[in-house]
Amino acid sequence: MTTATTMMMAATATTATTMTTERRIRMTVQNRLTITVAILSVLALTVVGLVLYTVEANNVEGRNTAAMAQEIAEMRSFAQNGVDPETGERFTSVDQILSQFLAQNRPDEDETLFAFLTDGRVLYQGEPNSAVNGSAEFEKAVAGVSADGGEINLTIDGDEYEGYVLPITSGPGGDTPGGDTAGGSKSGADNGLGSFVVVHNVTASHADLSQVMQIYIVVALAAALLISGISSVLARRLLAPVTELRQTAQSISGGDLSSRLATRGNDDIAELGRTFNDMLDRLEASFETQKRFLDDVGHELRTPLTILSGHLETMDSSDVDDVDETRTMLLDETDRMARLVEELLILARSRRPDFVRPGQVDVPSLLNETLAKAKGLGQRDWKVETPPAVVLTADRQRLTQALLQLAANAFEHTEVDQSITFGAGVEGDSVHLWVRDEGSGVPDEIAADIFERFSRGSTEGHGFGLGLSIIMAIAEAHGGTVVLDHVSRGAQFRMILPKGPQ
Repeated sequence: MTTATTMMMAATATTATTMTTERRIRMTVQNRLTITVAILSVLALTVVGLVLYTVEANNVEGRNTAAMAQEIAEMRSFAQNGVDPETGERFTSVDQILSQFLAQNRPDEDETLFAFLTDGRVLYQGEPNSAVNGSAEFEKAVAGVSADGGEINLTIDGDEYEGYVLPITSGPGGDTPGGDTAGGSKSGADNGLGSFVVVHNVTASHADLSQVMQIYIVVALAAALLISGISSVLARRLLAPVTELRQTAQSISGGDLSSRLATRGNDDIAELGRTFNDMLDRLEASFETQKRFLDDVGHELRTPLTILSGHLETMDSSDVDDVDETRTMLLDETDRMARLVEELLILARSRRPDFVRPGQVDVPSLLNETLAKAKGLGQRDWKVETPPAVVLTADRQRLTQALLQLAANAFEHTEVDQSITFGAGVEGDSVHLWVRDEGSGVPDEIAADIFERFSRGSTEGHGFGLGLSIIMAIAEAHGGTVVLDHVSRGAQFRMILPKGPQ
């Protein structure tokens, strides 16, 4: 039972891990970018909507307050003047003042004017279906402030209203009481207390704003969806190189180093693709160099190791002469293997960035120096053709190594009285360095493959066929090449190198 439970728990954990991994894979960078842009778009549009609503709501409230203040000011002026503008006679009662003012004024939209007469009647000017008409709640609110006047706020049938109550009184002989009131006729209007009321339907005045905001919400949502869609498409296009980068990296894990990214444009992602391709080039070159190195080592060391093994097995340890002969031969083979390994290491290092260390090289000085060293190879007619006075940006030691290797090859294929000549020339932005001899030359059948590894011009020499490969590697490390020129006698190998920055 315990074992079964443990297995079920392990299966559940594995399933949960798999589901978690799948969820992580589904949430790609493209999805995260799209969701982030969508959220930011919604937040930005929401903030803009709130700001617009707040500003416009304040404008509506300001217009309502200004309209009410204007009506109240006109009513005060009308009552204090005390003269009917139509007849030119003075008012005789508060009711006459109120009724005449209502008759001569038209309220604004969403505004209603009320006159509470002294006999209890209520007159109004404005919306005939206003919910406040005949509303007991409205009349109660007006009665609460009719003595001193003031603002009123109430909600009727779900609509909000705000207003202002202005008391209208007239004392004996036309006197006007103090306080927030407006005097009536100075010809002695009847005593009494009336009220002038301005009411605004706040809900109705905000209706247009609410409708505009509803339209804004729909448009904002549509804009957010459009922005999200466009960002998703752009993210997919922008991240396509990253996806290709991941796929290429996966193929590299499988051992395929030939894949490359298609780079377009000059942005950061394109530069990343080019950098990745450069890295793949270096990796492929490094792996190819290692593979060739191992193949070359295996190919060339197999023979001397076989010789060593065979002679050690057949050696008669009791025969001193046989032991000495075998020892001499084994030491010679060991020296050959050491030389082979050294040459292979040079070829392997030629792909490294630090294989050459460029500097300013004076060509005449280089050739004269190399000639002095080459004379140690043996008796030949060593010469230097007068080189031009030119400075080359290159690794002096590597160039010396290449020229001496060419000199050694020429020495092996010439006789004592034959000449070996060093020379140089300039063509455009290139410097040519050559070694020419009067020896047997290079047979046409091997001329095309002479620079391949282990390719030898003859079977008489003691080399491994790596000398010209090393020379080619040195030239290529400088950005140049090596060619075999056709001459009437002997052979001429010429290195073509860029002059480089001066």
